[in-house]
Amino acid sequence: MPEHKSRSGKFPRSLIALCAAAAAVVAGVGLVQVGHADPRPTLEEAAQRVDELGKEVTKATERYHQAGEQLEEVERRLERADNAITKQEERVAAASAEMAGYAAATYQTGGIDPTIRTLLADDPVGYLAHASILDAYARQQAQQIENVTHESRELEQIKLTADEELARRTAIEEEIEEERAAIEKALAEAEEILDELEEEERQRLEEERRQRELERERELEREREERADDPSRGDNDRGNDGQDDSDDDPGGDDPPPSGNAQAVVDFAMAQRGDPYKWGASGPSAWDCSGLTMMAWRQAGVSLPRSSSSQINVGTRVSRSQLQPGDLVFYYSPISHVGIYIGNGQIVHATRPGDVVRTGPVDSMPFAGASRPG
Repeated sequence: MPEHKSRSGKFPRSLIALCAAAAAVVAGVGLVQVGHADPRPTLEEAAQRVDELGKEVTKATERYHQAGEQLEEVERRLERADNAITKQEERVAAASAEMAGYAAATYQTGGIDPTIRTLLADDPVGYLAHASILDAYARQQAQQIENVTHESRELEQIKLTADEELARRTAIEEEIEEERAAIEKALAEAEEILDELEEEERQRLEEERRQRELERERELEREREERADDPSRGDNDRGNDGQDDSDDDPGGDDPPPSGNAQAVVDFAMAQRGDPYKWGASGPSAWDCSGLTMMAWRQAGVSLPRSSSSQINVGTRVSRSQLQPGDLVFYYSPISHVGIYIGNGQIVHATRPGDVVRTGPVDSMPFAGASRPG
């Protein structure tokens, strides 16, 4: 089975936190020459392109993991088919041997089984009253032939099924290679763009991002405090996705993590600062579902590799029911996942060029949540 799980695209540590900075760039940022073609893009345009590439990598990585899961399932079915082929070949061999035994006995006795020959020798006249014995013998021979034919057909059907699975495996392997190529191409383009930027511009982007994160967190904190002071305000409040979330705001009064969930949260928080790396599941680099998979493994729970599959593990919960340790999923189709840590925050492996960090639970389009344990 080809390796498809944890192969990582090349993306130097020097680019950490730079791709994420692109999302924070707004109008008014000065011009800089970053391209080779005229007219050269502005710093804002370059940053937006890096952000787009980061999203492309995230989506392609999710498809890559989904294909990997499909490949694992096909491999399991192939193994079962191989075992079935072996057993069926044994049945065919046994039926063929039994039929050959009858044929040999018939040949050696001039066409009559030794048992029947004995009957004829002892009492030829009496045997004529039991001529049905010969008919039974003929039918038995026919049954042996039918058995061999049936078992052989079963064997061919199993082999056809195995051939179909082999074709599926080849198609999935090709899909995996296509996704890997798309990821590496996007990362290379992002790296090329960022390499064009001066160090001063990189620091500027990073500072912009940090400031906007801080402002957003302060805004969310103010909203929570206002809701706590005046619960009726929530009836008309709307979240950043434009939908009424007055009943979905997890708020700041979350219960403490349970024993299992505490291990999950502690593990994920201990990885803060580690770089995002597509296809990685530790120990020093992560993608989003790799982090959540390994975090929940600390609690004895096995999660599938892709975020779109992880949402189907455990119990679905709404935003208002979120507790520390719950998995929170984003975008449609689902392509990102984080771990809720309480107080309206998640910890997650962000995107290419960034690191594992905490952030607001509603900083991305909410798609659902689940509680694996």
